[in-house]
Amino acid sequence: MSLSSPHKTDPLNAPKTGLSQRAQLSIAAWLESNTQFRLPNQAATLKGALQSLSASPQEKSYLAQAEQLRRYFMRGLLLLFALTFVLGLLAVPPAFAVSASGKVNIFWLLIVMLGFHGINLAIWFIGMLALGRSSNQSKGIVLSTLIFLNQKISKYSHINTDTSSAFWHWQCPAHSNRWLLSTISHTAWLSYLLAGFLMTLLLLLTNQVNFVWETTLLDDQQFLWLTQQLSILPNLLGITVPNQVDILASRVDIISQSASTRQHWASLLLASLILYGVLPRLLLGVISLLMYRLKRVTLPKTTQEQAIERRYQEHANSHIIDKETLDKAKTQRHTSASNAHQQDRLTVLPQEALSQVWGLFEWSQAAPTCLAGASLVTMLNDASQQHAFLATPHPQPMYILVDGEHSPDRGSRRFLLNAITSHPDVSLVIANGQSAPFATDWQRTGLESGIHPERLFRLMDDKE
Repeated sequence: MSLSSPHKTDPLNAPKTGLSQRAQLSIAAWLESNTQFRLPNQAATLKGALQSLSASPQEKSYLAQAEQLRRYFMRGLLLLFALTFVLGLLAVPPAFAVSASGKVNIFWLLIVMLGFHGINLAIWFIGMLALGRSSNQSKGIVLSTLIFLNQKISKYSHINTDTSSAFWHWQCPAHSNRWLLSTISHTAWLSYLLAGFLMTLLLLLTNQVNFVWETTLLDDQQFLWLTQQLSILPNLLGITVPNQVDILASRVDIISQSASTRQHWASLLLASLILYGVLPRLLLGVISLLMYRLKRVTLPKTTQEQAIERRYQEHANSHIIDKETLDKAKTQRHTSASNAHQQDRLTVLPQEALSQVWGLFEWSQAAPTCLAGASLVTMLNDASQQHAFLATPHPQPMYILVDGEHSPDRGSRRFLLNAITSHPDVSLVIANGQSAPFATDWQRTGLESGIHPERLFRLMDDKE
């Protein structure tokens, strides 16, 4: 598969994928937690950052590998359903095998087609009640086998283990496993029963048989009651079913059987396969599929997924703030022309300011010794420290010290905008004063953020 190099990846021209953004986020979070893969920090939005999944690694991207795994999984399910369909076709003819007299035991045929289906349905229902709201669920034999075969095939398709683990972490989470298993089970049984119904219909269209019954443990009245119970639902739907005369005329020792009796039994047989087999499995399969999709939509995000979302949400907010700041700066550049000389000469910090409240923004070295007498010195090196500092009311004048050796960025501008909003009288102090290589940039950032020119100071170093 031909892939573009990372520096040419364009979100607008990104390859289409069947994986949702939520799925891509889950895969990216797993890869970031367990491998050296990292989403690009320079991306403005989460959607743009996830495009890197389609560009790395270059030989075959993570997204392409995940898509291939998804196709393998779907093909495995289709193969399973095709196999159960074939089994349904093969199960009916032996039960329809008739002797020279052309007699078929109606209840033996129903047991062959619906017996194991009913047992499986009862086990599934009990299992769902037993599991309750538990989220610690295994993948089951069928799903585990499908995953095992998929992984074996993947080794020959150049799909690495990390991508496979990330994909199955999303595809089969414990939160929704039981509904995925239920969907597979009900669909497989639906395929089996539908095939059985079609084969039964074909054999009834091409053969004339007499439906009979025989029993050792049940008497005539009990068998009559059992047949009538089975006929309740078809009868409510207007389907012609055997009456008491038909039932009694179908004992195994009865020599002849009328055409109407045969048709009534055939109608009951076909109706039972549909009403007690095909339709329940179809209904439960659809419900299970909807529940699986619902559980996937409401799947709780992992800590890493939340961290990634916050990361690019901050980037997006920064982009919006930057745009607003740039628009505001255009206006301020005209109104602050008379103050432009302030950017060339910073006011020396007055001595009394050294005893006030200080916040050291993104400070990577020891606090200046001249601040030893300050009433409060706080490091502002992460979002939580910055938020706490700005949220705390300070009765004394507040000064923010920045390192003029490092240039301001979007985060710096955003912090100063928030600072001037919370504390309109805040002052900006640039360490090393005018000798710092980025002093002018910090002055401009402070002015654009709304800090008054008279509140821009320099903190003299030891050489000064």
